[in-house]
Amino acid sequence: MTRRAARLSGVLLWLLALAVASPLGCASNGKGIEPQAGQVAGMLAAEADTRAELVRADPVAYLHAVAVKCSGLAQYQLTFTRHERRGLFNMLKGPERISCWFRREPFSIRMKWLDPDVKYGESVYIEGQYDNKVRFVPRHGAFGLKPSVTAVDLQTPVIWGEAKRPLTDFGLERLLERTLVPIAEAGEEVVVTYMGLLVLPQSGQVVHHIHLEYPDWRYRVSMQELYVDVKTDLPAGTVLKLSSGLIDAAYFYEEIRTDVSLTNDDFVMDFEREEAVAAGAAAEDVE
Repeated sequence: MTRRAARLSGVLLWLLALAVASPLGCASNGKGIEPQAGQVAGMLAAEADTRAELVRADPVAYLHAVAVKCSGLAQYQLTFTRHERRGLFNMLKGPERISCWFRREPFSIRMKWLDPDVKYGESVYIEGQYDNKVRFVPRHGAFGLKPSVTAVDLQTPVIWGEAKRPLTDFGLERLLERTLVPIAEAGEEVVVTYMGLLVLPQSGQVVHHIHLEYPDWRYRVSMQELYVDVKTDLPAGTVLKLSSGLIDAAYFYEEIRTDVSLTNDDFVMDFEREEAVAAGAAAEDVE
């Protein structure tokens, strides 16, 4: 059997396993699991133990299966936490906690920053609308003035150091793509290791921990820690590290809801809604 055929076989087996997997029940809260670097942090139950061993046997096939699952999600909501090394002085920014709405058709992303002390307010992108630009509003206007909606090209926040990637790079599927493409390109040069189960302190999620290491002479970001929720088999987060061990970026995904029915109204910023209400009230006063 060729390597490609073996990989495809592994992915198909994992897709079957994901399709028939039953919930982990009360054990899924992860109580009692103590993360320990470099070793399995403990097992939830016999079911989780079995899952862990399957991932350990072929973590790359498992990641391909997770990618297939993510590609099948038409829409979802989640809470996103972002840390990124960016800006003029290349400092690590964050954490930024953001409520996010994702829709595949038409491709739409809305973000609302949750922390009151950050300068960001909201942003939204709907493919093909507003000249294919990102529309955003800061939390506060300049010089004490009222904030207003601004439309910019997708790459503008990246150019100005406000984000490491364009808004269209957001999403569970894109995270898996950005993980699997380098794995395929690196071939035998990448070492993929299943580290076991642990609990993410940010969310309490019990996750599979997969470590990826690339040759630092070829890759600026040479290490990646990837976390996949044991219960849902959806990404829970990733940490990207430079060869020095410094964090280049970290992204975490909590409270993922895939059972939502998003409409166009979900991709209207709250600021716009408030402005519309105020305009309507002003019009009534004039009448």
